Amino acid sequence: MEERLIRVEEGLRTVGEDLGEIKTALKDIASSMKTLAVLEEKHNSVTEALKRSFKAIDGINERVGRIEQALPNLVLASSWVFKAAIAIMGVLGLAAVGTVIRGL
Repeated sequence: MEERLIRVEEGLRTVGEDLGEIKTALKDIASSMKTLAVLEEKHNSVTEALKRSFKAIDGINERVGRIEQALPNLVLASSWVFKAAIAIMGVLGLAAVGTVIRGL
């Protein structure tokens, strides 16, 4: 009978030790879960920021595309304006020369 009692006590001691290890493991698991929750929230924030960035990039791509399409027309218009300014300056120069010649 006493032998059985000793075995039961040893079994209880082993179970107690195992319970202590289980408690420690559960504390570690809880800490890891908190860390995981924080990392998941940061991941979600980064994902949302990336979505916003790509949306902004798409908008910029559209704007650049419109500018590239309009660029030949702008170059053509600016060359016309430049040529017209030179022509006007030429006419004014000729008028000034004509006025000086008539005044002499």
